[in-house]
Amino acid sequence: MSKIRSGERIDKIAHNLRKMFDLRRGLKLHTSMSFRAMVLRRSHPVLFLLALVAAQPVFGQLKTSPIAFVNQDAITTSFVSAPNLAVAAGGGGSSDNNQWLKVEFHFGTTTALTTKYVDAVEFKVWIEGLDLLATDAPVKGKGVAVVLTGSVTYINIPAGKDIYGVFYVHPSTLGRYSTERGYDDFDHRFNIHVEANVGGTLMDAIDKVKDKAGLEWYKPLKVVPNLVYRQDQTPFIVADPDRYPAIKLPAPAQ
Repeated sequence: MSKIRSGERIDKIAHNLRKMFDLRRGLKLHTSMSFRAMVLRRSHPVLFLLALVAAQPVFGQLKTSPIAFVNQDAITTSFVSAPNLAVAAGGGGSSDNNQWLKVEFHFGTTTALTTKYVDAVEFKVWIEGLDLLATDAPVKGKGVAVVLTGSVTYINIPAGKDIYGVFYVHPSTLGRYSTERGYDDFDHRFNIHVEANVGGTLMDAIDKVKDKAGLEWYKPLKVVPNLVYRQDQTPFIVADPDRYPAIKLPAPAQ
C-alpha cells in the first residue's frame, strides 16, 4: 500500500510540475523557459529532475515534427583519413594530424509525417573547442571556450527510422582549437549540439554529452562560424554516397 501511495505522489508531483510550466506532452523542458524554472532548478534539484522526466518526449520535440533524433546516443564522433583522390596538385600544408573529425547524427521520420518524403530539413551544429591563442582570455594561457558552427540542409528525405547526416572538421581546425592534450578532446571531451529545423521552426535538438542536454551550454560561448563542413565541401564527397540524403546546395552568389 505504501508503494502505491508513493507512486501516486510522484505522479501528482509530475502533473503539478507540468501544469506549473504549462508543459504539454511532447514538449521538452528548457531551463531558460521561465524564471520559475530557474528558481526550481537551483532550490529544488530533485523536483527539477522530475519535471524533466515528466516533460521528456518519447520521440521528437514537437507533436507536429515530421522528424526526430532517434535517442540520446544519436551523435557519434570519430577520426577519419581523407580518401585518396589521386590529385597531382600540391597539398594544403603540413600538419602533425591528418585526421578529420567526423560527426554523424542519427534521426528518423515520425508518425506526424503524412507523405513519403520530408521536403527539407536544416541541421545546425555547435562543436565545443578551446582557443588557446585568444588575446582576450580571462586568464592568460587558459584560452577562451568557443563553438565551431556549420549547417546542412537535406532535401527529399524518404520516410524511415534509420536516416543519417554528417559533418566534418578539417585537421588544421582541430589543431587550432584543441587543448594541450591535442585533438583527441574533440572525440572524448568536447560536447556537440545539433538542431533540426523544418521551415525555420525548431523540431528537435540533441547533445552528445547527456548531462548537458537541454542546458543550452553552447550559447554563452564565442562562436567561430563556417569551420564545420558539409560532406560536399570535403574530400568525403565520394564516400558513402548512398548513406546520406541529398544536400541542398546554397544559392549561387549574385
